[in-house]
Amino acid sequence: MQSPDSGQARRQLLLSIHDVTPDTLDDVERILAELSGLGHHKVTLLVVPGSGWTTGSLKRLRSLPVGGAALAGHGWRHVVDEIRGLRHRVHSLLISRNVAEHLALSHSQACELVQRCYEWFADNGLPEPGLYVPPAWAMGRIGRDDLDRLPFRRYETLSGVYDSGTGLFRRTAMIGFEADTPFRALSCRLWNRWNLRAAGTSKPTRVAIHPRDLKLLLAEDLRRFLESGGQALAYQDIDFET
Repeated sequence: MQSPDSGQARRQLLLSIHDVTPDTLDDVERILAELSGLGHHKVTLLVVPGSGWTTGSLKRLRSLPVGGAALAGHGWRHVVDEIRGLRHRVHSLLISRNVAEHLALSHSQACELVQRCYEWFADNGLPEPGLYVPPAWAMGRIGRDDLDRLPFRRYETLSGVYDSGTGLFRRTAMIGFEADTPFRALSCRLWNRWNLRAAGTSKPTRVAIHPRDLKLLLAEDLRRFLESGGQALAYQDIDFET
């Protein structure tokens, strides 16, 4: 990806680190340190509750909001045991591989998963999460009426962020850097270029960072982007009226 244009210093960024589990905490803490060194302190951590948290790993997780990070829900296990149906199979091949767990669930199962995810934070002495992001941004059979009844305030999908408190949806561009094959690297670069142009510098851009991104093929792209500037926002800072 080319270095962002000169307007990048004015770009508003919604920074999130996905797939926060006991196994990824070392990488997550490393990324947070790099972001902090660049002046980006508003970061949202997408936590996977059903990934084997222990007393020690929960203690480390509780320390992260002290540094300014916000916690969000991110599915339950972030993996599927079986790919079901044509839609799920196509989604798996093109985007999600085996992580879009909502797509393998019935409507009631998916709603129960979101509810259980929310309750897990309080059960483990963690701050209330205001945001839910389904793995691979795939809500499956959950509709907006369901989101209005479920406990999270905001929900992120591939196209933007929905606020269940107001019923408003904010379409926002998103870029990502998770590329472990040349094909995925090319796809990400094209996607990022298109989304940055679409967002311009007057609209927030979501930046989805995965724990291994600084070790994968687009690591330097990610570093150059973050070093180019921009103002990090929290998800609660989003203006849904514009």
